Amino acid sequence: MNTIETDGYLSNQITCWINKNWNQNSKWFNLCKEINRFSHTTMFKMIVHNKCKLELMVALLYIRSMSNFQGVIIMAERGMVNEAKTLLRCLMECEFTVVAINKDKTIVDRLILDDQIQQLEKLKAIKRNIENGVPLPKDTFSIDEIETLIRDVKSEIKKSNIKKFTIRDLAEIAGLIKNYDSAYKALSSTIHVNVRDLEQYLKLNEKGEIKKLLSGPDAKEIDMILLTASTIILTILESISNIFSLSYDKTWDRILKEFNKLSSIYRERILS
Repeated sequence: MNTIETDGYLSNQITCWINKNWNQNSKWFNLCKEINRFSHTTMFKMIVHNKCKLELMVALLYIRSMSNFQGVIIMAERGMVNEAKTLLRCLMECEFTVVAINKDKTIVDRLILDDQIQQLEKLKAIKRNIENGVPLPKDTFSIDEIETLIRDVKSEIKKSNIKKFTIRDLAEIAGLIKNYDSAYKALSSTIHVNVRDLEQYLKLNEKGEIKKLLSGPDAKEIDMILLTASTIILTILESISNIFSLSYDKTWDRILKEFNKLSSIYRERILS
């Protein structure tokens, strides 16, 4: 029989679990659903001019943000908490970047130049693979061509005085450094292999001994995940409104009202 015990998240039973999860967290899921529809409506109101690097960069970041937001919801409804957290971290990076651009339009050029540093790292990795005898696709450059490209990119980096642009830099420009040092750092521990984070898969007895290994869907942090995702996408939408000079209708006010209401209920429960 195809069950969660035998097939995990790929089992047919997951549909029943999703329905139960939606019923238990219906207010948050329904709010996220409304935010998602509003986000899509907003996308079609954005006018992106061909030669405007800023508008194009923000529009692409916005599309990535919506995809991340939807991914968080899909993972959350299935009880895939860690996978949802992974996408939350991606969503936060979009948030830092969009809000930073909204506050300092000049960083768009810095972001574009930063691609040279990332390109250099990729070229170095390809060179190491060639030197270590790793089989590469036929259309890969030769070692001599790779070395030439590396010299050219290094020269461009030195000539343009390009400095590495970190996520922390963006969070600082965005005025969201507290979010970086708290939520972002916490989410990062889920992405990287971390012994302390792995402890969540253990059920211990009163003596601290391992009673069983835990796996499968989990609904413990669903409201926190959806709260965080909603907070981030609403912050992004605020910047989008400013960058593209958009005026939001009454739907926006209704969404904010419901969000503030649910957020207050969540905080009261956590602090009580």
